Amino acid sequence: MSSHKKPKICVTGPDTSGTTAWLFTALNVYLAGGRPYRITPKRFNGRVDYDGIIIGGGSDIHPDNFRRQEQPEVKRSFALKLKEWVCYPMEFVSQLSKGAYDKPRDDMEIQLIDHAVQEDVPLLAICRGYQLLNARLDGSMYTSTGPLLKHEMRIRSPFPRKRVIYTKDDSLIAQIAGDDPLKVNSIHSQAVAEPGKNLQVTAKEEAGINQVIESKTNKQLLGVQWHPEYLFYMKAHRNIFNWLVSRARSKKA
Repeated sequence: MSSHKKPKICVTGPDTSGTTAWLFTALNVYLAGGRPYRITPKRFNGRVDYDGIIIGGGSDIHPDNFRRQEQPEVKRSFALKLKEWVCYPMEFVSQLSKGAYDKPRDDMEIQLIDHAVQEDVPLLAICRGYQLLNARLDGSMYTSTGPLLKHEMRIRSPFPRKRVIYTKDDSLIAQIAGDDPLKVNSIHSQAVAEPGKNLQVTAKEEAGINQVIESKTNKQLLGVQWHPEYLFYMKAHRNIFNWLVSRARSKKA
């Protein structure tokens, strides 16, 4: 297929940093037969005429843009935190590098999400993007997974160290990825609580935290809490990008 016939896939990210995620996401889009376009707030000119959209991961969403779900306070011991830091050094690093919110990025991605929902454009939302998609459709969010995990370790790793269980046999994610349980990575500290309008949770991790949302009414929207772009060496995760590009190609036609 010549490059001009490849579906145009918008891949969102921040103005600063995010290069690693962009390169891995672009690789997956290329492997699936699409043409990726890196879109950041400074590069965004209001254009939304892409064949498919990927809302990527990154910093936490600004509190103005989500509805917080109340959760009980759980005291997690220093010993548990120390164990997490030793077993998953990314957890320790994350405590040292709490970044500022990126409201311009929120605004850009909200515009793209609205366009995808209104115009039935295929959309894949990853980690932060998954949370923003749900929030935009009036779902709620837990601002920390700590109380949900209680006294279990929080896994933070780009490698597949967590298992996800499907909660619906006929779900879109089950059709795409196949494996149940599905091995995934984890680079997040917040989580989707109640699903938004016309969305449903179709997979959870073993600790009960929501991991997948998809539309109740069509097969064009998919949100995953993990980062499938870093798991390109596993067919189940490549299939997520294959799905997006295939739907985008159908939309383009």
